Amino acid sequence: MKPFLFIISLFLFFLVKAQEKNLEFKYVQTDEKKAIVGIKSVMNSSAFVLNNKTAAENYEMVYGIIAKKYDYPEDIILSATPSEEIVIQEQAPGLYETKSMGFVNSFDMSYNMTFLTRDGSIECVLSDMKLGNTAAMTENMEGLYLHRKNGKPKKTMKGITDLKIENYFNSILSSLKSEK
Repeated sequence: MKPFLFIISLFLFFLVKAQEKNLEFKYVQTDEKKAIVGIKSVMNSSAFVLNNKTAAENYEMVYGIIAKKYDYPEDIILSATPSEEIVIQEQAPGLYETKSMGFVNSFDMSYNMTFLTRDGSIECVLSDMKLGNTAAMTENMEGLYLHRKNGKPKKTMKGITDLKIENYFNSILSSLKSEK
């Protein structure tokens, strides 16, 4: 009877762990506050696309999507390990947006994304998110200050910039999900 209970509890443990995987990119408010800028929100750094393909099929699918999007995919691919991972470095024009005194300012954002291909899933890991497109103007984008220090949302960013960035990265996940 004890081995049976152990197997059931192990199964439930793995079931709960499997449900913890992020299936989309989302900004979440943290407890970190700065005096003038407000409360920091951070995006989860990885999200999963679940399917029933092998690691090799997932790798080919990711490479195929990159090849369709770019005439020269080797220009954005930083590294590739067949059937395991593809790392790209891309620039998203006008992704970071702020509104101040009626003026809209848009800035490019560069980032690295690693596609870890496994049997049954693709893990997309974001890293090196930076604001700006020149060496003179780059700012690390590890978090956004979407709320004032009193907890109220900033009208110039909350629901504008965060959604634009989330939607951009989630559209990458959607393209992987829709690919057959």
